[in-house]
Amino acid sequence: MSRKRIPKRINPKNSSYARKTIHRHGREVVKYIKRDDWEEMIRLCLNERDRFNPHSAAYYRWYRNYIILLLGVNTGMRITTLLESIPRDFAGGEVTLTEHKTGKRMQYRMQEDVYRILKEYIEFYGFKNNDYMFLRKMGSQNDIMTREAAWHMIKGLAKKANIEYIIACHSLRKSFGRWMYDETHDLLLVQNLLMHNSAEETMRYICLEESEVEKVRESIGYLSKYY
Repeated sequence: MSRKRIPKRINPKNSSYARKTIHRHGREVVKYIKRDDWEEMIRLCLNERDRFNPHSAAYYRWYRNYIILLLGVNTGMRITTLLESIPRDFAGGEVTLTEHKTGKRMQYRMQEDVYRILKEYIEFYGFKNNDYMFLRKMGSQNDIMTREAAWHMIKGLAKKANIEYIIACHSLRKSFGRWMYDETHDLLLVQNLLMHNSAEETMRYICLEESEVEKVRESIGYLSKYY
């Protein structure tokens, strides 16, 4: 009898994974997701999930998709790192992860409500510390959801949500950066959060146009109450 192959987590230094799908999914120029559109994608996931029996494969699929969307925009992880994450990476709300692509390490405390939702998912399915959480289908312990499958999932949700601009897996990480910039207008902060090497790289990444920077500049009007 042949032994079942157990996949190993990708070694960031030796990984040959480099956007090599036949349809070049990883090479599309994708946008960040507008906040309202992300909300609609979340709504669709939860509505679809709640149509099914909580112990069914369909319920698991939509619950999984919801958690992927939630973690993607709240952690800024690349999709390969996210799909291979395990409960131990988030134990007690303390995030400790190494990005597969760069080998860079992130370590911080997760926002309480986000961790609560993730923990509910982990406990609902009884995932152990070293179990993969994002499986191709319920019960397939070592059959992890692929990046290509995640691409199709996000494309399908975008279509259901009537999103006309191009989004894909990387849009979750781009949204993490862009939403933070929109809240803070602090490009250096976003650069550090995304672990980029330059502000120019971050500007391109979050689709920040020079005209948008100028709008912020033109809105500045710090006046004294004594003028």
